[in-house]
Amino acid sequence: MDKKNILWLSDGPKLATGFSTQSLHIMNHAAKTFNAHFLAHTHHGLTLQPGAKLLDGTTFDFYLHGAGRNPYCQDIITPKIAETKADIFGVLLDTFMLHGGNNWFNDLDFLTAKSLFYFPSDGGAGMPKGCENILRKVNYPVAMSRFARKQVKDYYGIKADYIPHACDVKKFYPMNEGDKLKLKASRGLADKFVVGVVARNQGRKFLDRTFKTFSLFAQDHKDAVLFLHTDPWDAAASFDMFNIINRYQLNNRVLFSGMRYFNPFSYAQMNEVYNLMDVFLLSTSGEGFGIPIVEAQATGVPQLVTDYTTTHELLVEDGKCGEPIKLAAVKDDFSEMMGKDVHMKEIDYKMNAGTLTGSWDVERGFMDVYDGVDKLKRLYDNRSLLKTYSQIGRKKAENFYSWDVVFPQWTNLWNRMLEGK
Repeated sequence: MDKKNILWLSDGPKLATGFSTQSLHIMNHAAKTFNAHFLAHTHHGLTLQPGAKLLDGTTFDFYLHGAGRNPYCQDIITPKIAETKADIFGVLLDTFMLHGGNNWFNDLDFLTAKSLFYFPSDGGAGMPKGCENILRKVNYPVAMSRFARKQVKDYYGIKADYIPHACDVKKFYPMNEGDKLKLKASRGLADKFVVGVVARNQGRKFLDRTFKTFSLFAQDHKDAVLFLHTDPWDAAASFDMFNIINRYQLNNRVLFSGMRYFNPFSYAQMNEVYNLMDVFLLSTSGEGFGIPIVEAQATGVPQLVTDYTTTHELLVEDGKCGEPIKLAAVKDDFSEMMGKDVHMKEIDYKMNAGTLTGSWDVERGFMDVYDGVDKLKRLYDNRSLLKTYSQIGRKKAENFYSWDVVFPQWTNLWNRMLEGK
């Protein structure tokens, strides 16, 4: 029996973005049963055949196609569907990328291919303005979070499938205590309480809240160190980190991992990055999913994350493994509301005192610095709670967010698509 054909559009697999790494694993899995074709809008050049490898040994088991002249392969999507005889056409990108203000994606012809859009939603008050129409264009909208699935149902009446992002729990794991102590000592962090961050310094991450929170916490905790896995010279940075370090007098209290955006870390290096941490802190304004949160879980690191969008499902549901940090000037507990059958519009209305309206008219959560300090103090003072969160987080990563669990969900979806169910 001839294999069916699948074409997937996303960030290219040679990058280290979340979309890139998820797509790489998904397409390598697809290649077991499909003729798999990866249309990478970031890859410029000739098509690579299956078998190409990265230096770390990662193999591309799919055909890697280069981009066209227009952003996000706008000019070659339909021709590539025809060329590859795609039975399934899938996309993993932000919806606003394919909206472009003129909704060009909705004018495309997918020929006979069944289509899916694997979409995030990283804010409140609905999808980016007008982008719900992207989901109406495809046959199968697929949310990467329960938050997004509920949001599009409540706001637009769109029924979406749900498949979470995943991480490799064999490559992200807790080191034994002895190895972890040696690792810390090698970085000059012996006997330090390490508050860790894995995030790009872009506006949506609100990393200014991280520095403000840590500066207050550090005043009474002389053994605390802020460890940042980010590129401080990122051309797209929202502020100068070194200037902020000087402003809050955090010299010798902040350590960078040494990563640069053009030189990403290997999985082995990233596992060490997480194992250096005692807690993981993310002052984000909202996550479409939150891959570093799950990677922290897999390595047994408790998480402190702004209580907005996906935080409740990752930190609280199926076992609590961290502390959601409240939004500023909000009395209602977002975690409790998300745990009930409350309409998303009501949640957004309750939360609006603690959000800012950002681009595409999306609401962004504004983390309460003082609650962040209180949560840090709680975990610093209660090491048994740290250990409990560590154990629960690892189990959650294994049970819900490992590739062994997520791959069958993709197989099931593709089978339903081919059967028209």
